[in-house]
Amino acid sequence: MRRIGSERDPAVTSRDKIALAEIRPLAEEVGLPEIAATDASPFDDLATPLAAYAARGRTGFEWDNASERMDPRFWLPEAKSIVTAALPYLTEEGARQMRHHPRSDLRGQTSCYVYGEDYHRVLSERLTELAKRLEKLVGREIRHRVAVDTSPLVDRRVAERSGLGWIGKNGMLFSPRYGSYVFLGALLLDIEIEDAKHLPPDVGKFCGDCDLCMRACPTQAFVAPGELKATACLSYVTQMKGTIPRPYRKPLGRRVWGCDVCQQVCPHNRHRAPARDPSFSPDAEAAYPDLVRLLKMSNRQFLRAYGRSAMAWRGVRTLQRNALVALGNLRRPEAVPVVARFLASDRPELRASAAWALGEIGGEDALRELQAALGSEQDPDVRQEMEEAIANVSASICRRGVRRDEEGSGHRRGEHADWGDVAGG
Repeated sequence: MRRIGSERDPAVTSRDKIALAEIRPLAEEVGLPEIAATDASPFDDLATPLAAYAARGRTGFEWDNASERMDPRFWLPEAKSIVTAALPYLTEEGARQMRHHPRSDLRGQTSCYVYGEDYHRVLSERLTELAKRLEKLVGREIRHRVAVDTSPLVDRRVAERSGLGWIGKNGMLFSPRYGSYVFLGALLLDIEIEDAKHLPPDVGKFCGDCDLCMRACPTQAFVAPGELKATACLSYVTQMKGTIPRPYRKPLGRRVWGCDVCQQVCPHNRHRAPARDPSFSPDAEAAYPDLVRLLKMSNRQFLRAYGRSAMAWRGVRTLQRNALVALGNLRRPEAVPVVARFLASDRPELRASAAWALGEIGGEDALRELQAALGSEQDPDVRQEMEEAIANVSASICRRGVRRDEEGSGHRRGEHADWGDVAGG
């Protein structure tokens, strides 16, 4: 819990209530263009959704205790109200960068929310400053807490109940002005807000029959409108610990952090207003990292290059694991030398990812590197990855040899096709 120790005007009479209309200009001054408010009563309507979410499998990033997630007063016992904020982050330049991938290079791809500065810091600082200004307005010290992504609260439901926006079938909160490209934060206060709202949950209220987001998901992670199997979401997969499960490697494509598909396909995001916040001006290198450069970085070099971004918190090794998978999906032979170096990494997830990538890239060089590494590998899971990669590369080399023999013998393509060719594989 945070207390504020700013100077107050002795002529200001202490107050226990405030109107949202009085808060809005202060929020604008600190860089919060969209705010709303709700009371601090428990979110009893979350009991069933949270139980269902837990049954589908938690990611490990959430607060474990559901009852604590439902009651704002666990986070701040004195809380009477909650100011919610939606901070838009996708600028015009960011939208252009998102549409124009430099596909000719060995570059990865990140979610547009990490193009600019780390939103945790930006939004937390602005909400804290808003609290200071509110204290001056009401003429007393305010007990408060700031919640930006790391509190027990279910941010999207808090925002929805306050009237800040509505939740789409992709589970994202949509601002009427900025679409779903907004960061959410909350400021719990020990002061009553007179016109605070208390709206019921209504997922997909403006989606109608549209389910583009659910159908476009690369891993089909949506189990129902607004309901996600979180461990199948590629945004989680790029942040998870350990080796990426096989079913999610190819769907990752070039991604090294996050996924925007369910936002990009949404019709409601086509006519949103752009963000104009300089904190979120896009960094081209953060948007499309050089994969080879990323694999050569130390953690210190990584933080120097990407430390301002929201993806920096996981550290260089997680991004390098993702980069290895991305290079495997790109299947570019020139990447073999830098990928092969990770077969000797001290991290099993990096050795496993490098083995899989080499198995996808293929070729004689990849095969030699895999065979050499297999002899000294002790981890059974990594050995299995290497063995499967060797089998994959060997089969690929064999198929190429057969095709060359057929072409040399004058056979037309398809006369001796294998079942994969016949099936269109």
